[in-house]
Amino acid sequence: MAYTNQQVAEYLTNIATAYEIKHKNRFRIIAYENAADIALSYPEDIYQLWKKYPPSLDDIPNFGSAICQKVAYLFTYKKPHPTVVTAFKDIHPAVFTFTKINGIGPLIAHKLTQKLKFSSKNLVALEELIEHAQKHHIRELPTFGEKSELAILENTLAFMGRKNRMPLATAKNLADKVVVYLHKKFPDIEFIPLGSLRRQSPTVGDIDIAAASTHSTEVLDFLEKYPQSIETIARGNDKVSIRLFHDIRVDLMIKPPMSFGALLQHFTGSRQHNILLRRHAITLGYSLSEYGIKNLKTKKINKFKTEEKFYNFLGFNYIPPKERVGQDELSRYTLKK
Repeated sequence: MAYTNQQVAEYLTNIATAYEIKHKNRFRIIAYENAADIALSYPEDIYQLWKKYPPSLDDIPNFGSAICQKVAYLFTYKKPHPTVVTAFKDIHPAVFTFTKINGIGPLIAHKLTQKLKFSSKNLVALEELIEHAQKHHIRELPTFGEKSELAILENTLAFMGRKNRMPLATAKNLADKVVVYLHKKFPDIEFIPLGSLRRQSPTVGDIDIAAASTHSTEVLDFLEKYPQSIETIARGNDKVSIRLFHDIRVDLMIKPPMSFGALLQHFTGSRQHNILLRRHAITLGYSLSEYGIKNLKTKKINKFKTEEKFYNFLGFNYIPPKERVGQDELSRYTLKK
């Protein structure tokens, strides 16, 4: 049996997931995440390199001795290394499937499988996750709620390919109409589409829009009166979600100008790009969020008016939305010292 680079990457990612659930050393987890990223984008077939010359694993970037040992064991015996088996113990198999869904990290996936019943078969477990969300079982769990349950349902449906997606041109046309409407009352506020629409992906799910303003209540109130809206799905202090005809959802998020750069970056994605950026930030002692960049030692949150300053702070030039694909863009846009 041969292993593809994607299978090697999944193996290493699963180890990192297990280590995070078991609260292992954070830098150890990052090492496996980084090795998985390398395996996924590595230009040569890792299994074939090992087969020709086993020590060649040592030449792969981010493949330390422990990682090489576990990969070599997998290639040799066609099963996980004994220490990996131990790490996987008491973790439901569905965890490694659920963590592939946007917004579900290792700890959330583990908590779901501890509190609710799931099959060990991937597709069946995904169907059960959808059913639990539709029957409102998730919102009843500690630390979960209605919003997190809805997000899990929508993201799982999207992962299963069941969520309707629009062609880019259709989504852009709809978003433009919403922005024109908002500009009628707020001509001085810039409204910027987010997510796959801003990245100009071929298809788009929901329409997400961001704005910088200190008058969020007025702007959100106005969007709720949008003529094509059939209902308000959710409303908060800085966000409103409305539903248009044909089950199209529009989310508007507002932050003060000082935090706008972080908001734009966070919700533009892609998911894999943000994962790479988050891992890089952790090595520098920071965590990332829609509010800014937090120093993990001092807890101070650095805020940014623009995305350019956000990326510069982390050591990168501004990365255009279309380039944020989660591959090698960080190395290509590193600031020269």
